[in-house]
Amino acid sequence: MRSSVRVALGICAALYALGSSCAIAQTTADPIPRGTITIVVPLAPAGPADVVARLLAAKLAEQTGRTIIVDNKAGAGGNLGAAFVAKAPPDGLTWLYSTDSVFTTNPWMYVSQGFDPVKDFAPVARVEDVLLLLAVNAQKVPAKNFAELVELSKTRALTFGSAGIGSPGHLALEYLKSVSPLQASHVPYRGAALAMQDLIGGQIDAAFIVAGVLVPYVKSGALRALAVSGNAHVAALPDVPTAAEAGIKDFDARFSNVLLAPAGTPAPIRRYMAERIGPILALPDVRERFAVLAEEPAERHDGEEAAAWLARERERWGRVIKAAGIKAE
Repeated sequence: MRSSVRVALGICAALYALGSSCAIAQTTADPIPRGTITIVVPLAPAGPADVVARLLAAKLAEQTGRTIIVDNKAGAGGNLGAAFVAKAPPDGLTWLYSTDSVFTTNPWMYVSQGFDPVKDFAPVARVEDVLLLLAVNAQKVPAKNFAELVELSKTRALTFGSAGIGSPGHLALEYLKSVSPLQASHVPYRGAALAMQDLIGGQIDAAFIVAGVLVPYVKSGALRALAVSGNAHVAALPDVPTAAEAGIKDFDARFSNVLLAPAGTPAPIRRYMAERIGPILALPDVRERFAVLAEEPAERHDGEEAAAWLARERERWGRVIKAAGIKAE
């Protein structure tokens, strides 16, 4: 029996290395206590993080035979749900699946988050990178590339919309203004849908929007994408240049979604979950879903890498937020 398990594990490892996959073998006994496992998403349902969390939950349930549910606890820019998980027993039955902004940008914008973003959590794995696209209204803005947009901004007041003060789109704009001569005014909305509606309608000139949301509007010609917010192409829009290719130096405004556990969760439990992330992300149907969302699976899936990412991004965004004087509403 043990010999056959070792053979199966070897086949799985070989397939995974080649970019394929098979059902995830149980390399170790499940160390999580019996009971329902809850993955808390500190954001509203149906957003990119929620969609991926539910996909992960379904795959983890298939692979482990456990009951896994997703619970949305939105509010205060993600702080509400994160605070709930921070206070949960560190037994492996409660996890947080969150955009990294809760841990990288919120600490600079909120007087109190209701938890310590460093001491109260143990990062488990970074799952995906969320790319934004710098898009303009194709009818209202004649600029065909970023250089032309900069020149246009010198002769005409440009407006950039976002989902609100301190949202990823707002932060990306302030970051962009700090590393380029672009001149633009920020127009905060109460949610990304309203900003998107006015961008399409021409009430605002431009915005940084999650790539997956923009794809159909760029393909229809309603919007024009001038650059990706980081240095990776969006598979659905391969002709849109990366920030570096667009001539934007020292600019990388990616966000990541991360799986975290309450501080004190035993290492074997955290490792048990982390080891299952990579093979799940290699599944063909999961990769297809990520392509539709225009998101990129992270290359590494371990707590050490996730912790290093959060620390590095927290420092990066701290510089942007302090320079722009951004405070949460």
